[in-house]
Amino acid sequence: MASVKAFEKQLIRDNVVDEERLNRARTEAQKSGVTLLDALVQMGYATEEALYRSLADFCELQFVTPSKTEIPEEVISQVPARFASHYNFVPIQERNGTLVVAISDPLNAQLLDDIRLVLKRRIDAVVATPDEIERAKKTLYGVGADTMERIISDSEASGTVLNLNAPAAGANLGDDQVDASIIKFVNELIVEAIDSDATDVHIEPFEDTLRVRFRIDGVLHQAPTPPSIRGFHAAIVSRVKIMANLNIAEKRLPQDGKILATLGDGQYDLRVSILSTPHGETVNIRILNRSTMFLTLDQLGFLQEDLSAFNSYLKKPHGMILVTGPTGSGKTTTLYAALAKLNKLEHKIITIEDPIEYQLRGVTQMQVMPQIGFDFSTALRSMLRHDPDIMLVGEIRDYETAEMAIRSSLTGHLVFSTLHTNDAAGAVTRLTDMGVEPFLIASTMIASVAQRLVRRICPHCAEPYTPEPGMAEEMGLTPEQLEGANLLTGRGCDRCRYTGYRGRVAIYEMLPFTNAVRELTVNRATSTEIKRKACAQGMKTLRETGWQRVYKGESTFEEVFRVTAESEMDDIMVEKSHDAPVSV
Repeated sequence: MASVKAFEKQLIRDNVVDEERLNRARTEAQKSGVTLLDALVQMGYATEEALYRSLADFCELQFVTPSKTEIPEEVISQVPARFASHYNFVPIQERNGTLVVAISDPLNAQLLDDIRLVLKRRIDAVVATPDEIERAKKTLYGVGADTMERIISDSEASGTVLNLNAPAAGANLGDDQVDASIIKFVNELIVEAIDSDATDVHIEPFEDTLRVRFRIDGVLHQAPTPPSIRGFHAAIVSRVKIMANLNIAEKRLPQDGKILATLGDGQYDLRVSILSTPHGETVNIRILNRSTMFLTLDQLGFLQEDLSAFNSYLKKPHGMILVTGPTGSGKTTTLYAALAKLNKLEHKIITIEDPIEYQLRGVTQMQVMPQIGFDFSTALRSMLRHDPDIMLVGEIRDYETAEMAIRSSLTGHLVFSTLHTNDAAGAVTRLTDMGVEPFLIASTMIASVAQRLVRRICPHCAEPYTPEPGMAEEMGLTPEQLEGANLLTGRGCDRCRYTGYRGRVAIYEMLPFTNAVRELTVNRATSTEIKRKACAQGMKTLRETGWQRVYKGESTFEEVFRVTAESEMDDIMVEKSHDAPVSV
């Protein structure tokens, strides 16, 4: 207790926190049942790093950042994951026969004695923040490594040694303790994915490894997992199937299911898809956060002029609006935001989706079920008998669906749908390729909107930068346009996992069907000709909208180039007149 009081005085002497705030934090810590340091951080009185640096100085120990320290593999192998997890430490280095470990509680005299006793060797301590230790444990050992080690240790103790090289090992472990550990591991994996803001979890078996990847901000990242995970692949898949209410005995046919999850205050829909491969079943878990799905058009991040244009499309009494782009580009979110704006008592709205992403209050939603013959075209015919004003077709995939959607818009309905094309003008040629007559497209289309998501620069580590030579020219910009631009890049920090990016924002290409565009459509013009005419009339391409994001310091040239394909139309930006900087 005396050392704790002395440390509190040290915090005041180091100007980390004043006495008044320290007293408030002490009261809050006692009330909430947390440590004083946690209370100081939660109340915003001091940063975690400043507190633990002061703690290290008080204990006359070195302060380290494990995530920025190169830790040798032979040092990691000396400490089992379950010990590191139980005693909350990580090994840092070996020095003259002594193992140096990072801890966050050096005032706990018993802790180092326990570590010495368990590892049976000399130990020296350094200090790191709790967040850094937790991050280092996941990086060094992998998510759920202590759980995997415990299963193996328990099986060896019971005389049942698992064959970790066999692809089917762990399929029927027949042990309640092992089953409980697999449940814990799958839960840990999903929690880690949600905490990482991942949109997808990929569990992929190969001949001698099981790879787990998270898609974060549209980019796949390897999730740290222990090597022993390969032996439990079948058990992990079985657990996911049980959670998603799927058939655990079926290992040949694809299966799809859904899991409802709650973590803290957040509610999540987990969409599970399972496919068979030569090395076992591969699993994809799509994570949908209900709190971020229900966005208004204002919250989507439209630039003001784009928002005004999109709102004008929604005021049309009938016609069709298409949102195009690849999977995961936010098309459904945009359409849901549009429906939310139109969802009024005087409007009857019906949707047909595959799958229904979220329940919309006041909207009649239907789920496609191809196994019983209930597809998009069949659903559309049924929808028309229910007198809708507004209709949403999840995706136009074939001629029947396209024709029914277009004929619905001809008969006085406002129809929304999605299409997989590279740009807005490509929607015309895609529908034509399906067999839809060009005059029908011209007479029903209100607008085609292409959409992509670019990663935002992390606001916590953003700094000015000068782009590489040639980048501005590649985007078709003149030196004059770069004047006044707030060009930023992310240096990389803890909050963005050292990627320099955190979150995403949409860029759009909006093609209104003017008389000139309709005429080109009827004459079966190519998408290139349609795009050229639309740009001449003021349409901004995806790269131009991307440049506006770069200009404002929201994203980078590299990110815009990553999500927008090079094509013969990139030179449109050069052809346009750029007498003034892009309006922002």
